[in-house]
Amino acid sequence: MNASAIDGTVSAHLARSLVGALASAGRGGPARRPDLAGDVLGNDLARVSTPSLISVWEDLVLTDPRTLIGPLILQKTPIGAFGVWDYLVTTGPTLRESLTGAVDLIAAIGDPAAEKLLVEEDGHHFTVRHATGTWGPDVVQAVDLFALSLFLTRARHASGRDIAPAHVTITHRPPAQARQLARLFGTDRIHFDAPYNSISFREDDVRAPLPAAQPGLDRLLARHAERVLAESRPVPLPWLDRFRTVLAAAFREDALSLAAVAHRLAMSPRTLQRRLAENGTTWRGQVEAVRQKQALELLRTTGLPLRSIADRVGYADVRALRRAVRRWEGSSPREVRGAADPAAG
Repeated sequence: MNASAIDGTVSAHLARSLVGALASAGRGGPARRPDLAGDVLGNDLARVSTPSLISVWEDLVLTDPRTLIGPLILQKTPIGAFGVWDYLVTTGPTLRESLTGAVDLIAAIGDPAAEKLLVEEDGHHFTVRHATGTWGPDVVQAVDLFALSLFLTRARHASGRDIAPAHVTITHRPPAQARQLARLFGTDRIHFDAPYNSISFREDDVRAPLPAAQPGLDRLLARHAERVLAESRPVPLPWLDRFRTVLAAAFREDALSLAAVAHRLAMSPRTLQRRLAENGTTWRGQVEAVRQKQALELLRTTGLPLRSIADRVGYADVRALRRAVRRWEGSSPREVRGAADPAAG
């Protein structure tokens, strides 16, 4: 497998699950994105761009910023939803071997360039560490909790027991729902503001034989996963769509500059400006379009204060946001929000 060929992408299985969760929450925005269309998500060999998936995570977080969206999604996600990766976790001789194999083949579900996993053993505990990319803080927290919960829910299914982790470490501050998170994880031994994210299982739990184990099946599935990865292909996007996806990602990551975006597209700033001109647009016009789209969406679909929205879309203060909304819509932010939700009145 040439890992670089799928760097910056995730499996259609993962994208399909998260888009489905978003649809269940009553938000259908991802269908407008070219690489999240139904025909793409229905192709198990398709690889969706990571920036597109991060935009889905942003929408999920916005459905209710207080919700532990990652772990809650996995409570409703059956084994098999993530394709062959799910079965790698459930069919090895022991949980130790199954989880190790699943970590080695994390590319079968996620972005190998963004998701960093490490297995550690000390004779008493089996630990999986996790780190993700430099997205917005709320998205990073959602992805981190999703990843830790992913290993826990799959370990529970594989063992046929309601395994409780020996301990969990999380780099973020305690959420308002820390007690709910403890219930979902089955332990109070959750340490926040930690130096890294991790979930640890007791040695007795990971060494016990798995009930669904069949000799050699784990190796067969690992070879199948490698073949699927070799045959998978990123979804091709028109150049301008690809540019807009990269621009939106840079915007979210507070890395918005012509030079930074050009670097992500493997071209010089001058070449990028020329390509934009060939497509009938400009750098300044595209940046303004991203700001407009994100600001209006936040006004219409969230209850975030204007100060928070101004910060998110790069305006110095609320007055600048008000002037921009008046220029775009001919009305105030309050009027835009009220038109989207008459009850907000």
